[in-house]
Amino acid sequence: MSNDHGLNYYKYRGCFNRTWDIITNRELYFSLPQNLNDPLDVSIDIQSEYERAKVHVYNTDTHPEGRRSFLVTMLDSIRKGGDENGKDIYLNRALYLFMQTRGVLSLSKTAHDALLWSHYADGHRGVCLGFNSEILQIDGVTGTGDVKYLPNPPYMEKFLELTDEFGEFCRPWDGLHFTEEQGKNFYNKQVDAMLEIGLYTKSEDWRYEKEFRLTSAPGNRSFPSTALVEVIIGAKTSQADEGKVRELLSNPDYAHVRLKKAFNIPGTFSFGSRLIDLQKLENQK
Repeated sequence: MSNDHGLNYYKYRGCFNRTWDIITNRELYFSLPQNLNDPLDVSIDIQSEYERAKVHVYNTDTHPEGRRSFLVTMLDSIRKGGDENGKDIYLNRALYLFMQTRGVLSLSKTAHDALLWSHYADGHRGVCLGFNSEILQIDGVTGTGDVKYLPNPPYMEKFLELTDEFGEFCRPWDGLHFTEEQGKNFYNKQVDAMLEIGLYTKSEDWRYEKEFRLTSAPGNRSFPSTALVEVIIGAKTSQADEGKVRELLSNPDYAHVRLKKAFNIPGTFSFGSRLIDLQKLENQK
C-alpha cells in the first residue's frame, strides 16, 4: 500500500490510564478485527463474496462449454488445510481466517476533525497523539496504507476481473497451459488483492476518519520516542489532565514533542490547534 512519508499520523484518545501508558511505555496496541468499532471491518466473508461472483458467472456464461465458469471455479481450487470438522479449507476461506488473526492499528491523517475528537477522544476531553513517519518502522509491522472508502465491498468486481485475467494465459481448450511461474505470479496477485480489500477497505460512511493503518500480529508494539512529535490537548480537556500530559512530556526523551491546544476557529464549526508555550507556562507558576 502507498503512503505519504511527509504526513503525520494521529491517534485520538481519552484521558485514561491506557493513554498515559502509550506515552510512558512507548507502546501502541494492535487490535484484532473482532474488537474494531466497525463490525464489518476486516470481517466481510470472502467465501460468500466469491460464491456471489461464481453464481453471476454461471448465470451469464453463454459459451456452450462454460469456459468462463471453469475459470472462475479455478479461483478457489487450492486447498489450504482443513477445519476442526475435517472439512477442506480452500484459498478464499483461508485468507479470511488469516485476516481475523491480524492486529490493526488505526491512525488518522487529520488532527482537527470534530467527529474524531467526539468519538475517540472522549467528547473533546481527551488528547490527540501525533506521530511522524518513524511510526512506520515499528518492529513486526507487515503492512501499511491508506484505507479506501467505497459504497460496497469490491470483492465481486475483483473476482470477475481476476477471472478474465486468468483466462488470458489459461486456455486449455486452445492447448494453452500456464507455466509454474505464471501460476505462482497469479496466485500472489490474487492473495495480495484479497488482503488489500480486506485489510484496507471500509464503507464510505467512515470516510471522515481519513484512516491510515498498520497491520501486524495483535498486541502491543514498541515505538521510538522520536516517533511521537506532538500532543494536542482537546478543547474541553480538564486542567488536571492537561497537567498530566505536561508531566509525562517532561521526560527528556520527549523534549522535542510539541504540545498544542485544540480550539474552535471563530465563525466556523471547525477546529484547529495552536502551540502551547511551555516556557511561558513555567514562568506563570
